[in-house]
Amino acid sequence: MKTFILNLIMVMIAQVGVSVAATSENAARDLAAAKSFAFGGIGVAGLMSEGERNLRAVLQESDASQQLQSALASATPAGKLYILVGLRRCDRVAYQRVLDSLARPKDDVEVARGCMITREPFSHLLSEIQNGRFDDYLSRPPR
Repeated sequence: MKTFILNLIMVMIAQVGVSVAATSENAARDLAAAKSFAFGGIGVAGLMSEGERNLRAVLQESDASQQLQSALASATPAGKLYILVGLRRCDRVAYQRVLDSLARPKDDVEVARGCMITREPFSHLLSEIQNGRFDDYLSRPPR
């Protein structure tokens, strides 16, 4: 019986490890697929957006810059914005290179700020990233 319980615990620990690894591997892909752009507390409860959560997960990886750059090719406009914020944070050289070569979509991007959801021009949000508007959010502890 004791052996059975130990084996069961080891299987449970292994499964948790697999799910954590899968989450960090998928974070860049999910970030690239973001439908909206949001930092800080959003909604009535002031919770962190999935995009910010995914970006934080990628930034904790040793190959964060590479993951972000790889995700860029398939990124939505909101995903591109998150990726640029991340590159600005972890690799300024790659950030500048991507920024210089990035095609600027003319589309508006869905943005959540607090309880408000609006659509803003990609170019305006890009200017905010260049000005460091979102840098401080990633220095705050997650909520």
